[in-house]
Amino acid sequence: MAESILKLVLEKLGDVFVKEVLHLYGVSKQMEKVRYELSWIQAFLKDADRKRIVDERQKKWLKEVKDLAYWIEDVVDSFLLEVPEQKPGKKEAVKRLFMKVKKLPSNHNLGDEINKIEARIREINESRVRYGITSLGEGIEEEIRQPVRRIVLPDVEDASIVGFEADIERIVSLLLVANIERRSVISIVGTGGLGKTTLAHKVYNSEAVKTQFDIRLWVTVSQKFELIDALRNIAEQLQIEPPRDLSEHHLGKLYQSLTKKRYLLVLDDIWTTNLWTQIEGIFPNANSGSRILITTRFLNIAEQADPTSVPYRLQFLTEKPSLELLLKKALPNRKVDEGYPDDLYSIGKQFAKRCGGLPLALVVLGGLLSKKIANYVEWNRVMETMDWGVDGEECNAVIGTSYDDLPFALKSCFMYFSIFPEDGKIDASSLLRMWIAEGFIPQEENKTPEDTAERFLEDLAQRCMIQVSTRTFDGSIKTCHVHDLLLGLAIKKAKDDNFLLVCSKIDDVQNCSQTRRLAIHESLQYPNVTEIRELYGKSIVSATPNLRSLLSSGLMPKVSQLMHLKVLYSRGWSRIDHIYEPENCRRLSQLRYLKLTLFVESNKEIQDFQRFISGMPFLQTLDLQNGEIHGGLPDCIWHVKTLRHVMLPPESLISGPPPSVDITNLQTLVGVTSRESWKAVGLPKIPNLRILIIRLLEIQFQWDPMVTLLETLEHLISLSIFGDMDDIGLNIVDMRNFPFYHRLQNLKLWNIYDYSDNRIALDVGMFPLYLTTLHLRGIKFWEDPIPVLEKLENLKMLYLNDSAIQQLCCSAGGLGQLEELEFTRMEELGEWIIEEGAMPMLKKLKVTGYNLRCVPIGLEHLTVLQELMWHPWNPQCKITETMKNAILSMCKHVPSIMIF
Repeated sequence: MAESILKLVLEKLGDVFVKEVLHLYGVSKQMEKVRYELSWIQAFLKDADRKRIVDERQKKWLKEVKDLAYWIEDVVDSFLLEVPEQKPGKKEAVKRLFMKVKKLPSNHNLGDEINKIEARIREINESRVRYGITSLGEGIEEEIRQPVRRIVLPDVEDASIVGFEADIERIVSLLLVANIERRSVISIVGTGGLGKTTLAHKVYNSEAVKTQFDIRLWVTVSQKFELIDALRNIAEQLQIEPPRDLSEHHLGKLYQSLTKKRYLLVLDDIWTTNLWTQIEGIFPNANSGSRILITTRFLNIAEQADPTSVPYRLQFLTEKPSLELLLKKALPNRKVDEGYPDDLYSIGKQFAKRCGGLPLALVVLGGLLSKKIANYVEWNRVMETMDWGVDGEECNAVIGTSYDDLPFALKSCFMYFSIFPEDGKIDASSLLRMWIAEGFIPQEENKTPEDTAERFLEDLAQRCMIQVSTRTFDGSIKTCHVHDLLLGLAIKKAKDDNFLLVCSKIDDVQNCSQTRRLAIHESLQYPNVTEIRELYGKSIVSATPNLRSLLSSGLMPKVSQLMHLKVLYSRGWSRIDHIYEPENCRRLSQLRYLKLTLFVESNKEIQDFQRFISGMPFLQTLDLQNGEIHGGLPDCIWHVKTLRHVMLPPESLISGPPPSVDITNLQTLVGVTSRESWKAVGLPKIPNLRILIIRLLEIQFQWDPMVTLLETLEHLISLSIFGDMDDIGLNIVDMRNFPFYHRLQNLKLWNIYDYSDNRIALDVGMFPLYLTTLHLRGIKFWEDPIPVLEKLENLKMLYLNDSAIQQLCCSAGGLGQLEELEFTRMEELGEWIIEEGAMPMLKKLKVTGYNLRCVPIGLEHLTVLQELMWHPWNPQCKITETMKNAILSMCKHVPSIMIF
């Protein structure tokens, strides 16, 4: 880790703008000497990040180097805060500084600090020699990493189903016991990393279980549990209104939705007995054969949940399945029937024995070995260098070695996962943007930082250091999560290096003066919220003056005085006066990433909000899409040259960039509305835009400039255009002349076509041929649109909403790549035919708000369908028992069926 910290500092000192400013202040030679000395120290660190350092002298010396690097970073950043604000990256701006420099305080303070740094470097070099630290590394050479080839891997948990066959069969049989009508609880008990969640997933998705239960629900609990969040999760799965609080009124709705239903509820990873006391009364016990399946590490929790049910104690894997799992992960491209080389098989048995039958250790070790050359010499080197520790610490040894094997850049990226709460799904796009804001991602030739960051994330996934939750249709990681043992490792490493500290209460903040990043995961509940917010904010500002990143899941303190802050992320609702101080409105000038859930309404709030975001000249990501903001953005935000991603609340009707502004780096623009001035004055210049979500007001007047804008966007891969149902719509739009025609993957068009009594005929030219996702809403078709849509051979998701269609016919061989199909409010649909061989890859079918008078003909031809939901919404269109039985009869092969 020492080298990664030092490398970030060296890159900062090599920045052209920084070097020019230091030159104007007359300290460039001193700082260049510092940079030179640091580069030589870096030579001795090349092996430190790849070895498990056990010598206490080396550990102490490495800590001194880390502290030195942090000190230099603080000195440089503090100095830059005093430089008059300029647009970054412009040499002309540096020249304009010259006259202003004379008016600033003397630069003696900076020179004195550099002298102290030079003296400290000499002390560190002398101590290295004095204590005989001579071989942490040899020479100076750049580490070159080959690009990681994208491999679409299954979730780690799915890849780890080895040796669980008997366990799955036994748990399923316990759930399906016919003579127990009461609601019973089955518990899976075992240590961390043993595979409890993996086993529960397989049971939950087994065909027998899907057939037996009307409703299946899954809730991940974990250590930091909020009952209301769990109940909202359940309500979402049931597709009912989520409870606003824990009152009898709201809980009663949830209770009624499950009454007279045979349900299966999985509560994964329960840590306390109090949880069961809180939750058991919420779910009906109506003698309907319902079951609750819990996973836990604690036997007493299982015994309390159901004293009459014997907990199922999950055992460690035996030698044969342990070896099989290890080799599957270490040699993923080798087929089992091909066998394995004798020498690898032999050393693989030694590895498997060392892992003690713990699946997580086997999977992580397999991921580590998969990155090595598959021969005995390389595998034996891993065996010899791994610190296996004492009995019972095998998993820690494996994951510790896997961490040590990470390149220095990936170490920072991995430790950064500790900023997120346990067991939560992490949005990959947000994570990558935070990495970039932190400076973890190097600039690579002909690649955007986002491309490089995505490759880093894939590398962590292939090493099994993280687990992929979902992927997009192009194979990119959409969401991911980290096993709690690996998260524990990330938290520990981050704390040891003062890289990041996780706090759960205010008192913890007092112990983090040296940390660079702070995560506060617990939502603080106090009677006097104003008082506690003030105390909370003062604690953070006074205890962590050099903080670079802050993530808060609860109250967000006033942060304007955190002058070095680069990343600010609040997961809870805030008002602008909770975080903003007018007297410090320009203090957050170093901010790169801002993600808040803000409510801005009054005139004062609007003024304060606009002042708040006006002083961020280096901002890269502005994500406010989950809030509610009135009044718009100040135009100055669009002149920030570093701006890459802007996501705004779609219902707030915030205007897009002003006319003629040049935002070359902008890649994402979400939630804006068109400007009237675009037509009269000119369009914004955003040539590298990749994602655009925009609402057109008075579409008949705004469409021409919109078309002109689209004609400049050759890199666009996702486009969403929203009109107003009360507007006069458009006629057919031919997209073949747009430069992104062969690049666009996702297209969403809502209410932009004529919504009067006129009907339109589809033309294939309306849609780029390489679309994978198409969402149409508010169209009245002359005829069945499916024959045209079937020409989109790459289409994987199709949504038709509020579209007047009277008849549909899906032909044999048509929509061959389609995986998800959703019809919503298709109230005129009277007949739907599915020919044999149509939609052969369809896995998910959702039909809501329909008025079908009969069951679709050929529904049984969807042979790989995994999930079917049929919901009329309109009570007058309630499905009859005859239709319901017909659907069930044709879909016996479908694992998950929900009919309302």
